[in-house]
Amino acid sequence: MSEVFAFHLDRILGLNRTLPSISRKLDFIHDGQPCPVILWDSSLALTENDTHCSMRLTWGAYQQLLKQKCWQNGKVPKVEWGCTEIHHHEWSKMALFDFLLQVYHRLDRHCCGFTPRKEDSCVQKGLRLKCNDQDAVDLTHIIQRRDDPRHLVFIDNKGFFDRSEDNLDFKILQGIKEFPESAISVLKSQRLREKLLQSLFLDRVYWESQGGRQGIDKLIDVIERRAKILLTHINAHGAKVLPMNG
Repeated sequence: MSEVFAFHLDRILGLNRTLPSISRKLDFIHDGQPCPVILWDSSLALTENDTHCSMRLTWGAYQQLLKQKCWQNGKVPKVEWGCTEIHHHEWSKMALFDFLLQVYHRLDRHCCGFTPRKEDSCVQKGLRLKCNDQDAVDLTHIIQRRDDPRHLVFIDNKGFFDRSEDNLDFKILQGIKEFPESAISVLKSQRLREKLLQSLFLDRVYWESQGGRQGIDKLIDVIERRAKILLTHINAHGAKVLPMNG
């Protein structure tokens, strides 16, 4: 159900990278219990062997992309830079979004940046044992549209609201030196809660499934605390806040 919250957060922050997601009670699924219904996009570019990626990209190659700032300010990258078609600003948007929700499977699927629980997939599959060779780790869920390869699409946005603030995954932010101005302005505006409440209230099934206003407020409390931590991180590291339109 965190997919639904992720969709609303994405729109509030002005990122517009997730697929539309709503809550519905379907009698033939989960015995009528609320579940997310996501509008699939047939234009997503997926590889034949992996329905969760548009390309193969390792952590090491990704860090090099960030240094080259591919396509920023209309700059055509040189072949030796190893750039993909994805615009530099897209990684900043993804990192900000994933940090607030603690979505780790895109940029840190081996759980190298935090202490996972026994039930986390990285522990179950023994992936954490490979953290010693992080540069060779493949990123997953890096998705583009066939007709719009410059931009990313965020899918499978499973967030974690129960991760303590002393165990947040800062590896998600590694290499990110710039952040989107529109999203940061919302986080600083003191209106994040108001905007999320107004948006989430429109999905009555989700609202009720989380225990109404009281339950929704607890989820927003988590995001607000993480937003403050993110803003502190940005200031401490001298990261830039830039317009990232498009």
